[in-house]
Amino acid sequence: MKHGLKHKALILLGIALIIGLTFLLKLFIIGEPVDGVQIVFVTSAHGQTLDLQVDTLESAMALRGWKHQQDGGSLYINARKVLVSPIFHEGHYETSIDLETVETIILGGKVIWAGNESETIY
Repeated sequence: MKHGLKHKALILLGIALIIGLTFLLKLFIIGEPVDGVQIVFVTSAHGQTLDLQVDTLESAMALRGWKHQQDGGSLYINARKVLVSPIFHEGHYETSIDLETVETIILGGKVIWAGNESETIY
């Protein structure tokens, strides 16, 4: 009888461990997509180049997995937000964008640059 109880306890412990690891994986590795509300950015145009600096508004958050995808004249920039850890610890991102073929820049679902008009700080 004790052997069966020990077996069930190990199974429950294993299930709890898997659930806990999945939760930690979601918080520290997978994260969630950044939207325009969770970040602050600064842009500055220099001829055909736009310099972009992005920071997270939340103190213990890091930004990772930056992706640039151009569709026609629109450039979509996306990232994921995770809790700061030894693996991901940067809450700041900088890039320069060639504006030659770009008419609109969308960061996290929010238009941050359209034509010659850009938001300096958002």
